[in-house]
Amino acid sequence: MIHISQTMDDFVSFAKDKTLSGRDSKRTLRVGDGCRARVIAVSFKDVTNPKIGLTMRQPGLGKLEWIAAEEAPVAAQKEEKTEKKAKKEKK
Repeated sequence: MIHISQTMDDFVSFAKDKTLSGRDSKRTLRVGDGCRARVIAVSFKDVTNPKIGLTMRQPGLGKLEWIAAEEAPVAAQKEEKTEKKAKKEKK
């Protein structure tokens, strides 16, 4: 489980239909969505109830659909640069 404040860089609200929604970004999270998170803390203060702190607020983390949408323009730019480089080498 992840704390609501660590789900996205936005003001997050919880709806009755069990979704988290970002106010400005309009991003939503539902139960069962695939996500990538990073472990930021591990606590064994209570051996019978260890805790793991997670975040999804860093680049490359979050709902898998968000990550794919962020990486698509970057991949297109890299492909464009390699095409330009290949054209220069042919000349």
